[in-house]
Amino acid sequence: MILTEQPRYTFFPKVNGNLNLPEEEQLSVEIIRPTGFQTQEMKSVVSTCEYYKDDQPVDENGNPRKVAKFKKLTTEIKLNGDYILRSCVGKIKNLQVKDGDKVRDITTGAELAECRAYGISKIIDAICTEVVSDDLTDSKKKTLE
Repeated sequence: MILTEQPRYTFFPKVNGNLNLPEEEQLSVEIIRPTGFQTQEMKSVVSTCEYYKDDQPVDENGNPRKVAKFKKLTTEIKLNGDYILRSCVGKIKNLQVKDGDKVRDITTGAELAECRAYGISKIIDAICTEVVSDDLTDSKKKTLE
């Protein structure tokens, strides 16, 4: 078995009309692919199952009974965005934040993690989804050539 490794690549988030901008103005994020060990630190999965009172095949006295269905079954995947931004994001280009008359550049994942700007959540969500993705997409394949 041979797997493809791509330690660093550029990602262009599809958020806030970014991909409609001229290429030199598009927000780009350097993704540092996580190691196998790091991927375990990035997400957690929590599953819960809620049952009806008569969900067991026997009652308290050991008598058989008809089993009811699940009330609710949920699975929640939580991403550790802070860890992802600080560990797996390199240089960021073309992202600025305006506070009154002051404009500052956001150039690193750590700066992005500390940012309070409106609209930043969509960018962070796109980055986190990209980092935890384990699929080699066609656009990623192009950067390998």
